[in-house]
Amino acid sequence: MIETNNRKIVRRLAFKSIKANKSRSLAIVSAIVLTTLLITSMFTLSFSLSKSSEYTQMRTVGTDFHGGFKYLTPSEVATLKKHSSIRQYGISLSVGTVSNPIFKDTRIEVHQIDKSYAKHSFVNFIAGGLPSGENEIVLNTWELDKLGVKHELGQRLHLDIEIGKQIISQDFILSGYYEADEHLALAGMAFVSEAFAKKNLAHIDPLISKIDGTNINTSDLSVMFNNSINIEKKLNKVLADTGLDAPIGVNWAYSTAYLSDNIMNLIPYAAVVFIIMLSGYLLIYNIFYISVVRDVKFYGLLKTIGTTPRQLKRIISIQAKLLYVIALPIGMVIGYVIGQLITPMANSLSSETVETSYSANPFIFLGAALFSYLTVWIAASKPSRIAARISPVEAVKFVGVTRNGRRISKKTKHGARIYSMAFSNLFRNKKKLLLMLSSLSLSIILFSIIFTVISSLDINKYLSSFISGDFVVNNEAMILHEGERGDPLALSEPFCSTLSKIPDVKSVDKVYFNYEFYPLDEAIRSVLQPFVASPDPGIIYTLKNGAIFINFYGLDTGWLDWVKKDLLEGTFNKQKFMSGDYAMITESNLPEDRNATYYHPGDKITYETLGKSYEVMAVLPYNGLYAATTKSYSANGYNVFLPSSELNKKLPIGKNPSKILSATIHADPTKLGEVEEAAKALTDPIDELSFKSREDYKQELGGFIRIFQTVGYGLSFVIALIGVLNYINTVLTGVISRRNEFAILESIGMTKKQLKKMLVYEGLYNVLLTVAITSTLGVLITYSISKNITGILAFTVFHMSWLPFILVIPILLAIAYTVTLSAYKTLNKATIVERLREVD
Repeated sequence: MIETNNRKIVRRLAFKSIKANKSRSLAIVSAIVLTTLLITSMFTLSFSLSKSSEYTQMRTVGTDFHGGFKYLTPSEVATLKKHSSIRQYGISLSVGTVSNPIFKDTRIEVHQIDKSYAKHSFVNFIAGGLPSGENEIVLNTWELDKLGVKHELGQRLHLDIEIGKQIISQDFILSGYYEADEHLALAGMAFVSEAFAKKNLAHIDPLISKIDGTNINTSDLSVMFNNSINIEKKLNKVLADTGLDAPIGVNWAYSTAYLSDNIMNLIPYAAVVFIIMLSGYLLIYNIFYISVVRDVKFYGLLKTIGTTPRQLKRIISIQAKLLYVIALPIGMVIGYVIGQLITPMANSLSSETVETSYSANPFIFLGAALFSYLTVWIAASKPSRIAARISPVEAVKFVGVTRNGRRISKKTKHGARIYSMAFSNLFRNKKKLLLMLSSLSLSIILFSIIFTVISSLDINKYLSSFISGDFVVNNEAMILHEGERGDPLALSEPFCSTLSKIPDVKSVDKVYFNYEFYPLDEAIRSVLQPFVASPDPGIIYTLKNGAIFINFYGLDTGWLDWVKKDLLEGTFNKQKFMSGDYAMITESNLPEDRNATYYHPGDKITYETLGKSYEVMAVLPYNGLYAATTKSYSANGYNVFLPSSELNKKLPIGKNPSKILSATIHADPTKLGEVEEAAKALTDPIDELSFKSREDYKQELGGFIRIFQTVGYGLSFVIALIGVLNYINTVLTGVISRRNEFAILESIGMTKKQLKKMLVYEGLYNVLLTVAITSTLGVLITYSISKNITGILAFTVFHMSWLPFILVIPILLAIAYTVTLSAYKTLNKATIVERLREVD
């Protein structure tokens, strides 16, 4: 055989083959589009969710700089900022802290910053700008609210600024202000001018302040690099290159900064990509495999005239690559649009307030292109090897069925039965059957997982987490939401008394709220110490600050029936609890989901705010009695639940009085409409109060379910579509490849009715085998995965359902019968004589 190496001819054969098999090419393009679409949308969603989370965390950190160098002298700043790897930088000079009594429970740091630092620290001025005069200052909106200053430029205000051991008491003029959330950042900020800093810091040596720990008159140099990969390594390299020694800080909001520490977070995404690739592979491989089987005589003839195995592989490879190039941009565009659409839905599933950000990271498209190409390459490689290996003689005799071992003859007393022949035909090509069953089963299992998770959402568990009665009035001025302000005393005792006097109201249960910065004791330090090595800055800040934030909740008696469902340690005795000598505490909300309790039942704790010691009666989960709380958690702190009388009483001198957080209304079940109308009439005119019924929360859960259904069922539908296309392609091409065989059977006496019956039986057996797989292995997979998912999600009570497995049976039967009839009609287009004469 003479080897030829004509690349142009090989390409021409590949192009001609694509044109000659338009339906097959369209099926492959559709499969690649679906695969690319799913991968692109998944990457778009994951990158956008990551960006949204990063942005929210950056607002907490206070900057979007990659990292920075701390406590620098002017000469060190000048040296470091010249390094070639630093693309942008901002400088912040530490001036002191505000010591006005109004801010005794909130740390307000005073800095002098440049424009770049302001730009990267979310200082988006509503009006004005950075100060220039010695008596000018910039504050944010919530700081102005605490001071009782109007949001207007030129407003005069008085501040006491602690600079080392000195306090500067001075009147300032507001040169600018911006919006910020009091509860989002770790500390408040105030910005003074360079003139103020020079005047008041000239006598302070930054080297000495570094030694004594005040760090006054030292600068932080915050920097941006080319990207956020290995930030810590880059910061250390800058120090090594400049020969300086300074503390560094990495912006932990960047997920790539600690990618190696969070590698487990990538597993769910990897699992989804694997499922998508497997689904796409099953379809694309099956199409190419059946195509090779169908055209194997054509490839044998090519070999006869001198085509090499390598050239045959190249023909199939060129076809795959060309169809990939056609399908790729279509799948990417549609996938990116779908990813953008479902990102807000996915963000809304978060229990935290997350501002949606959309990502156009090039890795979305590079990753989608790479994984789609790998899917196509893997799927096409095996069929191309089959075509290359077969000899010309084998190709002429090839009928799409391989035999291993000796031939087995079957004996029967009653002759061949149609159903028996159909069952035997099913296993003539085991690989083709396995691919088809795998593709169909995968889509059914995915659907069953989504169905099981959604059906496990428990409305009663959801409602119990937000409302304990028929209606609830919340004091929104006390609940921590970004940008919300108002009078925290709007929900007052007289107002609650008015609510209780509404006709048909049985009772009104109040929750009182207070808080305390509790100094760290040995019990707390022993729990926090193991986290010191972690990258979480909250632990370091807590240890440095020497205190944790504790929320006190005073409960009316109506809430006490809800306690037992949340108990982790100890027992609850209502009578002893109401004596006022006992408290219930929650676990602390620690990093890495490793929640732990600082104290245990029997321990005694003294709270300065309440001026009293309490014995711990029981320990609840960190989110215990969620409906009674502000729905937020302080980093490393915990909640304390007491009888309402303990918070409603007169507190020690100098302590803030407790405020009413919520009022839950219990009404006559037959008069809910009238009570709701009367209560709304009282609450609607007051901006700080919100009114919600159980029905309102039911509707919110319904919205959550719709979002989950849209995303979950959308994914399972596309994968199911891949499975159905795979099945249709397998059946149609199987019938076509066996048309000569069917003609022989008809020629020796099989009627068209019997042939049709045999094909229907084959379809029925396909359905039965699929059901057998999904009802055994599929149930096991669904059970294990669904139980893990529902264990993570709140408001779910896992229960397994057979319904999804039963629902798909009539659908599969309908598809099998329809496809079989279509294949049969295709077969009958040619006469028996024409089919017997076919050699291709």
